[in-house]
Amino acid sequence: MFLGIDIGGANTKIASSDSSIVDSFYAPLWHDRAILHDVLRHVCARLEDSDIDIECVGVVMTGELCDCFKTRREGVLRIRDTVSRIFEDAGAEVEYFDRGGIFRRGEAIEEDPLAFASTNWLASAKFVSMIHRDVIFVDCGSTTTDVIPIVGGEIKAKRSDIERLNSHELLYSGVLRTNVATLLRRVRLRGEEYATASELFAITADAYLVLGDITPADYRCESPNGYAFATESEAKSRASAMRRLARVLCSDLEEIGEEGARSIAVQVKDAQVGELVTALREMRERYSLNEVISAGIGDFIIKDAVRALGMRLLNPPWNRSLSAVLPAYAVAKLLEIVKAGIASGVSPPQTQFTKNE
Repeated sequence: MFLGIDIGGANTKIASSDSSIVDSFYAPLWHDRAILHDVLRHVCARLEDSDIDIECVGVVMTGELCDCFKTRREGVLRIRDTVSRIFEDAGAEVEYFDRGGIFRRGEAIEEDPLAFASTNWLASAKFVSMIHRDVIFVDCGSTTTDVIPIVGGEIKAKRSDIERLNSHELLYSGVLRTNVATLLRRVRLRGEEYATASELFAITADAYLVLGDITPADYRCESPNGYAFATESEAKSRASAMRRLARVLCSDLEEIGEEGARSIAVQVKDAQVGELVTALREMRERYSLNEVISAGIGDFIIKDAVRALGMRLLNPPWNRSLSAVLPAYAVAKLLEIVKAGIASGVSPPQTQFTKNE
């Protein structure tokens, strides 16, 4: 069995190649980067207690961008050190997925740390490209949304996050942690239009909890004012979420009512769907693609955007739990394929990029 680990700044996700292990841990590195050690130590101990034999561990990451690291280079190296210390000390082989779509050992990171930065989307896209040769792959998560065109089996997206942001292949907008004020500069309410407060009063998780698109159990991050409540369930209740949305207009529920708060939530969703519609339309026109395959906890956003454009949404070959941790599952499956190819003497397929990328 092969284990895939996707280390983000907010969440660390794991999945095994046979999908018997699937989990996600809220582990905000910016609070305390030592939390990664604790999470991975827990994972390793759980595997040992279950007598599960892990042949090899594949790793992708985006957590190097956290501001607990002075540079992304430092972040990659420290994440590598933490993973290696735990799993290699436990006797497991560890391989890291780079921007060229190649698995390499930890010592290779010393030569070019940034070649291993922000590779989780690439693992997913490579996995998808082995199933569908012409498709737009969209992964909408808690913090970001990837919009990756694949044409003739080639991944057309740029390799770095800064380039993907510029080409609309990376939308820094997700369905849990995104500040509502970054999505809505103005809100329509009772026939009037109001400017919003540029403050972290509410996040997208609040909007989707109010609309019923997520449950309190899906609210897997801190609420903006969680410190004000005695329990997490109180902080993440629908009523608390509505109160936070009201504050986006420097108001409260006595002033705008529950319908007012719900109206703000609807406009949050409209903004995110509209943002994705723009990106999908651009990919469709640029690459003549009309089919989309989705992943991530924000699949409801993807469905609305695809429907608005009259595009075709394909049924993915993974279930909902795997969809939420797809980069971890993808890197586990890719590693399994690579190792099987080496064992049989057959060269595994390499990631294909267009020449200008």
